[in-house]
Amino acid sequence: MYLDASGTAGAILLLLLAAAAFIFWNDSLRARERMLETCARLCRDLKVQFLDESVVLTRIRLGRGAGGWPQFTRVYSFEFSGTGKDRWQGRATLAGRDVLSVQLDHPDGVTILGAGAPVSSDVLRLTRSASTGEDGRLH
Repeated sequence: MYLDASGTAGAILLLLLAAAAFIFWNDSLRARERMLETCARLCRDLKVQFLDESVVLTRIRLGRGAGGWPQFTRVYSFEFSGTGKDRWQGRATLAGRDVLSVQLDHPDGVTILGAGAPVSSDVLRLTRSASTGEDGRLH
């Protein structure tokens, strides 16, 4: 079978697009797993229930990382409960591999962990005593 130059270039372009789609898909799966682990851990540490044990991608955009390289910033939403009878929204932002922030909306007040700096155990420890009440509900 004979391919001319334009057919070869088209085949190479198609192969590159398929490879880029696979890399994006794989990166998206890893990002979702990272957010599942982070949200489950934070909910457990804050003594609230991580409902449905799932996160939903609500926004994705391309931006620049700390080193100036392009990276995807993804925003996920999830639900949690303080008593088991209520349902509240949470949002988590992931830039590349770093969790930038996790926001827990609650009628008694909003808790934001990270707020631009990567979320770590130290951030959780500082906000934990201020955000949980004596009854173990999020305030």
